[in-house]
Amino acid sequence: MTITLFSREITYGKKDVAELENASIRVQLIYDKVLFMLHSHLPASLWDAWIGVPYEIISSLYKGDNDSGSVFQKWIQGPSGWKCIGCERHCLEPVTDGEGEASGPKRRFTFHNGISQSMVLQAVIWSMYENTLLLQPYLGEEAFLSEEDLELISVYFVPTYLTQAPLMELNKPAKEYKDKNIRVYQEWISAPDLVLQWNGGLTEGRWMTGVYVDHSRFAGLGPYLKDAQGKRTYMQATVQ
Repeated sequence: MTITLFSREITYGKKDVAELENASIRVQLIYDKVLFMLHSHLPASLWDAWIGVPYEIISSLYKGDNDSGSVFQKWIQGPSGWKCIGCERHCLEPVTDGEGEASGPKRRFTFHNGISQSMVLQAVIWSMYENTLLLQPYLGEEAFLSEEDLELISVYFVPTYLTQAPLMELNKPAKEYKDKNIRVYQEWISAPDLVLQWNGGLTEGRWMTGVYVDHSRFAGLGPYLKDAQGKRTYMQATVQ
């Protein structure tokens, strides 16, 4: 399906917005829960290699600090409904002087979005999901993921692995993400084709939906067109 727009505005139905509002909060709680578990059990060196961002900065997103930043989840409305393919963290950190000391109350905007900060987390969550299903009869109430967690992951998350083999065995198309020595493979979810005619020009790409979550609260939609080079053209969301 190809959607043609003549302005940077895209319309969502009330039902879709209601679903995204509810699902995004629940998905964020899964991210938070797994991040806390990883930070509690991973050696500091492995955390730095995989995540690369101090946990204090990421965790502040969920503790009510109004200056902490927000999360930008990436969603696709594919053939089987809405799917969350990853998230980005928009964080604020103290400004430091040349010697690494805090220079005052001013803060600067920092954009954290690496393969190790998003896609590896997706792979960890999906691995925990599959292994919990496999071992569920033996885990009982000791399972880290609850029945509600498992249902949420099955509906909204996309199969994501650190090796391509599982997707190849299922004959599923995959998208490869690379960052230094890390490779992550995620099942390819088709997104609607989007053509934007504006300012006398033509921009083509895929229709993606960003969902802002601030302190575990839904904070709005950020739709965008993503072209073949990965460049984003952000648009305005309207509801009808």
